[in-house]
Amino acid sequence: MVRYYGLRSVACRSSKWDSEMKKLLLASVFAIASFPGYAHAQDPVCRNGDDRCVACVEQSGSGDGTLHEPEEAAAFDRCMKEHNAPRTRVTVTPPYQGPPPIGWVYAPYTQCGDPPRCSMGVVSVDASGLNVRTVPNGPPVMALVNGTPLYPLQKQGDWLLVAPACDLTPTWAWSWNAGVPLNRCWVYF
Repeated sequence: MVRYYGLRSVACRSSKWDSEMKKLLLASVFAIASFPGYAHAQDPVCRNGDDRCVACVEQSGSGDGTLHEPEEAAAFDRCMKEHNAPRTRVTVTPPYQGPPPIGWVYAPYTQCGDPPRCSMGVVSVDASGLNVRTVPNGPPVMALVNGTPLYPLQKQGDWLLVAPACDLTPTWAWSWNAGVPLNRCWVYF
């Protein structure tokens, strides 16, 4: 009496395993072959009179006018992108970099009533201070003493949008005519 001890089932499993491995191997070979880096590079088709294309083929290829390696095809693509890139000039106007605006003042009370013609103005009023408003002819929020330098930023009618040309500090006094805090330039010692 001969016993097989399951060798027949092992042999069946072995052939099944072999066929699965062959399928896996073929699938991986197919995957590698279909990967763009391993695919055969095609020769570019240049239209008649397209000198840039011909120059890129000659620059990127092996010298015979064809592209054989993936690196050559990549070099051809880079060359074509460089030649086809639009040559545009970009001009950027830098944003205003000065101090932020503090509000609107009445232009006749400054020594700079026309901002395009002057780059700095000075408060010049007969009262205790020049009122600064949030909007032209709006409610005052603070006042500036005589001699306070200002940068005019925008003009709207008789009103100027201004930024301080110095560091402002309170005087601990109030404007007599508007009842708002009176400010002056900080004096550094």
